[in-house]
Amino acid sequence: MTFNKSFVRISLLMIIFGLAMLLAIIGSALLLVQRTHDSFQTLVDERAIRSSAADLFSLLQDAETGQRGYLLTLNEDFLTPYNEAVGEIRTAEAKLSGLIAGDQSYQGDMQPLYELIDSKLQEMASTIRLAKSGDTQQAIRVVQQGFGQKVMEGIRTRMQNIIDISDTHIQANIAKQLRGSVTLKWIVLGAGVAIVIVLGGAIFVIMRHIQSINATRREVLRLNEDLEQRVVERTDDLVKANQEIQRYAYIVTHDLRAPLVNIMGFTSELEMSLKQLQAYVLADGEPLSEQEITDARNAAREDVPEALAFIRSSTSKMDGLISAILKISRDGRRQLKPERFNLKEILDNSAASLHHIADSADGSIEVQSPPMFVVSDRLSLEQIFTNLIDNALKYRNKNRPPQVVIKASLKGKMLEAEVIDNGRGIGADDMERVFELFRRAGPQDQTGEGIGLAHVRSLARNLGGDISVRSEPGVGSTFTLRIPADLTQVLRSV
Repeated sequence: MTFNKSFVRISLLMIIFGLAMLLAIIGSALLLVQRTHDSFQTLVDERAIRSSAADLFSLLQDAETGQRGYLLTLNEDFLTPYNEAVGEIRTAEAKLSGLIAGDQSYQGDMQPLYELIDSKLQEMASTIRLAKSGDTQQAIRVVQQGFGQKVMEGIRTRMQNIIDISDTHIQANIAKQLRGSVTLKWIVLGAGVAIVIVLGGAIFVIMRHIQSINATRREVLRLNEDLEQRVVERTDDLVKANQEIQRYAYIVTHDLRAPLVNIMGFTSELEMSLKQLQAYVLADGEPLSEQEITDARNAAREDVPEALAFIRSSTSKMDGLISAILKISRDGRRQLKPERFNLKEILDNSAASLHHIADSADGSIEVQSPPMFVVSDRLSLEQIFTNLIDNALKYRNKNRPPQVVIKASLKGKMLEAEVIDNGRGIGADDMERVFELFRRAGPQDQTGEGIGLAHVRSLARNLGGDISVRSEPGVGSTFTLRIPADLTQVLRSV
């Protein structure tokens, strides 16, 4: 009893520590992503300021070219680019003003710039009026006096100041993004080390718990001859203890790894998205292809949020598994919690959590199921389908990409779901063996302890159903799950 209390206390401390680490990862990731998003938006705005300034100066040059061409030739064709440029200059001015509104670092250059632009427009308009009125020589003398050239030099200087300020802002935001990426890397690395330590401690505590249970078993066997009734009662306790051991061994060594693998997988996707963003923001004015710009924007808009969403989903699943461990340590088995939910959401989530494994092998996972509502235990079904999909990908045929199809339908009061793969298949003699605890069939080229399918069958039977398999070596396998669509009816009968 004392050891059990100690075991529960240690387990609780580990769970609290693990939850704290998970919350720290989520909070840090969300904060860094928000900062990255703000920095990226600032970079986009600064690049727009640079582009708008360059466009405005280009329009002034086009207008000046048209003005001088007309004064030299009196050809009306030169007035076309002049009029077009003059008509767009005010729009470009307004656009630039809107982009820098509220940023005091630009305000010292903007009012002088507007005055210079007005002076330049007045100078060009006056010379053209003189030329149209027949006084071309006077118009040319105005140009030769150099006033317009001095104004353009002043405009060029102000424009360059604006571009220099924008470059300074861009460099500062690039440095901020680089610091954020380094911080995120160390946070993930530190959290990973801490979680590994927690798992090692949990395994150590469980092994001590197993040793205690084995000692109890030996004591029961010693009392077998004289205390038959007591042996029966103790045997029942040992059966329950063995079931508890099996659940602990499975959850700690198998299920608890899967969310960590997902976190590391989507962390790699975050690193890939960061490279695409860096390619965009570190261009330093060099031209970028449309594909690079599209990749960077998709990374900021879709890839990074999607990866974080999957990381949050994986950490949530880990939290559920840790809570299940605490529950098992208290009463020897997890209480089934019937609830009404859409089965298709469970199938989609299970498939999404393993898509990165299928993608790495050029394979696919397809859910062919209409929305359907069942009353069952959500966590049990998530573990069943995640294990079956993972098993299909793990034992895929090396000569072709893995293809996994999930089908589900309601047949009367029963739910029937099939997980179909094109993997290596199972021999006829091994059809039932694959469901035995710690038994594995076929070539052993994959790591594992042979508890996945045994746990799946145990979960299925706890839900009042069963699972079977039909397979052909070299072609693939089909695992068929049949459980009641309403678990509450099964629990009431029990």
